[in-house]
Amino acid sequence: RLERWGRALELYVWQGGETGAAAAASDGGAATAKVDDKSRSGQIDLLTLLEKLCDNCSSSEEELSEALSQASAMCAALVDETSLSVRDCTEDAAEAEDAYHIRLEAHSILARRAVGSADAIGDQFRTNGRAALRIGQQLELAEAKRRQCESAAVLIRRWWTMENLAEQEEASGEEIRVDEEVRGAIPRSAGRMDPLYTQPEHSLEAAKALSMLRTVVKQRGSAAGVGSLGVDRQSLRRFELTGNLVQRTSEALESRLLSSFSGIYTRGGTYDFESGPESAGRTGRLDWVALRELAEALTYFDNGRSLHKRYVQMVVFSRFPEFVAGKDKRKKKAAASGTTGTDDEIEDDDFDMDATRSQLSTLFHRVCEVCTAEFQLIAHVFSSSAASDGGGGAAGGGISSAYDTSQMDAVPLRVARALLQRVISDPRNGLQARIDDVLATIDRRGGVDAGAKKLDTFVVVHEKAAVLFTLLKDAAREHLVPQKHSEGESLAAHQRAVSSLVQFLTAQEIALSEGHRRGYLNLELRMLHHECCANLDNIGARLCRPVQMAADPLISAAGRAGGSGPGVYQAPLVPLDKKELRKAGFASQLNGPLKQSVLRQPLINATDSLARARLMFGGSQGGTGGDADATARVITAIYSQMCTFYGQAYLFSIIESFGEMLRPSAPSQPPNLPFKEDSPPHDLGVDGSFWVGVERIHSAAKAFDRELWAEQRTGSVRVFEILVGTRSNTCLAQAKERRVRFFQELEERGEAAILRALDTLSVHIQWILVAGGESMLATGGSRLLHSVTGKGSGPYAVPTGSALDATNSPAVKSLTYCLRAQFVHTQAALTSESLSAFWTALSMRLYDILVARLLQHYYVSTVGAVILSRDVEALRSVAMLAGRDHSHWDNLRELLTLYMTPPDSLRTMLVGADGDINSGKGLFGRAGRDQALVFMSRRVDYRVKTNQGMKKCQWVVDLLD
Repeated sequence: RLERWGRALELYVWQGGETGAAAAASDGGAATAKVDDKSRSGQIDLLTLLEKLCDNCSSSEEELSEALSQASAMCAALVDETSLSVRDCTEDAAEAEDAYHIRLEAHSILARRAVGSADAIGDQFRTNGRAALRIGQQLELAEAKRRQCESAAVLIRRWWTMENLAEQEEASGEEIRVDEEVRGAIPRSAGRMDPLYTQPEHSLEAAKALSMLRTVVKQRGSAAGVGSLGVDRQSLRRFELTGNLVQRTSEALESRLLSSFSGIYTRGGTYDFESGPESAGRTGRLDWVALRELAEALTYFDNGRSLHKRYVQMVVFSRFPEFVAGKDKRKKKAAASGTTGTDDEIEDDDFDMDATRSQLSTLFHRVCEVCTAEFQLIAHVFSSSAASDGGGGAAGGGISSAYDTSQMDAVPLRVARALLQRVISDPRNGLQARIDDVLATIDRRGGVDAGAKKLDTFVVVHEKAAVLFTLLKDAAREHLVPQKHSEGESLAAHQRAVSSLVQFLTAQEIALSEGHRRGYLNLELRMLHHECCANLDNIGARLCRPVQMAADPLISAAGRAGGSGPGVYQAPLVPLDKKELRKAGFASQLNGPLKQSVLRQPLINATDSLARARLMFGGSQGGTGGDADATARVITAIYSQMCTFYGQAYLFSIIESFGEMLRPSAPSQPPNLPFKEDSPPHDLGVDGSFWVGVERIHSAAKAFDRELWAEQRTGSVRVFEILVGTRSNTCLAQAKERRVRFFQELEERGEAAILRALDTLSVHIQWILVAGGESMLATGGSRLLHSVTGKGSGPYAVPTGSALDATNSPAVKSLTYCLRAQFVHTQAALTSESLSAFWTALSMRLYDILVARLLQHYYVSTVGAVILSRDVEALRSVAMLAGRDHSHWDNLRELLTLYMTPPDSLRTMLVGADGDINSGKGLFGRAGRDQALVFMSRRVDYRVKTNQGMKKCQWVVDLLD
């Protein structure tokens, strides 16, 4: 059993000893509960071993002591064995560490030796590299000298060949047919020229050779001219003959190359640059590789200027037959009709504007299409990539080639610029000439319709030109910048060159549009003024003679937007004839100048003008393109002209005539009262058509602001939105000032007309209330009262005991009937604020008329006070139909109680129940002391007739005392 327990102890040590036991003890009571499970799973701890050792012993102490001592011995033996193993392992580890240190030291020594060797090799490389660099530079210099000597030898040999031919020509007296030999008209066997110049496959080499020979002739000739005294005459003569032959050969070769270039280009074909150079010579395709080779050779003749001119000419005449078709057509028509004269004298009777606009659109599209395709051809044919390796060499005397890559970079751009200038700005057969021809044809037709068509043509041309130049700029950026660059080329340099071409296109666009902008602006302002005046003339309205006003600074400023030239058109003032308007009357004006369609037509014309101006000066999109400052000035000028016409020439004349048609004077005969309510009410001097006209003028002014200014309409593209988009604060401020001045002047004239209407109503109110009311006085009662009192009675001096059958007096009843009818018209014409102010003023005037007549001429009896109170209530109800301040009628109602109160109660009514005159109570406090006493003095019983004349009654004296 001890032997088995010992093996268990070894197993415990092998499993980790106390580490396993500590892990088990950390589980607390759970570890004890799982002892059997651990035993079954093969895990052993020290406590379990001791328990097993004690369980196998009997209860005797000797056996337990013996077992424990043997177990202790086994543990000691095991500890000794373990210690011995640990010492052995420690010694093995020390030996391994010593071996590792030895190997590490060996590797360190090896690495230091390798670093030293590398440093030595690096030093040797640097030393040898500098030497090699010097040797390379010397070799390059030697190679350059070798090539220079070789080039000089070739140049001398070719010069000697030319000199020999020139001597043979002079000796034989027979001129060499250089042109025929170079063109190949003479067989090679019969020719005398060097095959270099006669064989087409050597064209590039021949061009380079002739270029260097011409350089020798030029430089040698200049040197001979300076120091000719020391030069042999025979040598000079021989040099001149050789130079002449070189020049003839150069001209012949250049002519042959130009003819070959023209032949290949004229044959035409599709432009295929994607398939590569190997497929360029296929049938149906343009052989652009051959063109590039010819262009490269022709570059050595005056930098290719003749080729550039020839190419541009071929493009124009082969790709743009439209440029000369119009003039040829008119010349053929003139020849067929037997007439002679200039183009302006040949009239095209069947001119079709729609067809012409279509032709212009097609022409612009054709220009864009052709130029885009030619840009690609120019980039492939005239680019520097093909010529960068053939700049020639240097000859003796410092002669060098001038055709290097840096100078060739600008060749495609120069060709493109020449092509664009010829296509667009040619004065005879260019796009500008064709447009001018169309405009001249329209001008020869004359008439208003021609002017409208010319405006449309201006817009079409400008819009198409804007699109054209945008596409051309994009094509230049896309096709004229090379995608691949040879060594030394700079993409930035190419981009700068293309930017220069884009600036040139911008200048061409400005020149094309600026040439038409002033003509357009003058015609636009003239046609707008004509259409507005014709709108009034078509309805039979009579206009005054034109009056030339002072120059409008806003329109004059717009003249600077149309380019240089004479001043811009200033429309004269052609107002409506106010005399004729007054004769026509209100109804005729409502069916004439104030008709809705007539009022709306100038606004339609103005909105069309704004749209055209925005397209002409602000680009085709929302006013954000184009010249923003010019757009702002032109839009402001159109708006200012419309303010002048719609105000001074149109609405101002009508509203002034309205006021002048009102007669602020009453008829001489009193009215026949009362008015019948089943018949139309009296207009009180202000016809209802007057208010209808005022309402239409007000609506027209609001429509003018809504349709042209349109500040609150987002996306309307009217004056306010366009000016805000241009960011021109100056023009926006000027336009706002012009708008305010328009409405201020219209408001002043409208107020004058309405005040005249108020005066007219006041006069007729007095006519009905005073003249009509006094004419209705009862003769019997009034004469009796006059004989008793000695005073004029008035309509309210009704004798006591008279019947009160009528609710109101006839004058007041008729007046309220008329005023209520007048209020309906006024309410429809005026705004709520204006109606309130107008009716309040009318209420005050009605009050003043009634009170002034009452206090100056009328006496009121007790019965008459009832009628007067009813009349005041009726007038008050009419006065309160509109307005806010009507307190004067309330005071009048209180003052009327003075006529209904007996004399004994007047004191209390005047000063209050306290009887104190300074208490501020009663009518003295509410209406004022003087006013109350004046009203009280109009009582019938206030004075009595005596032998001494009129005296105050006793109750009056007592009351006043």
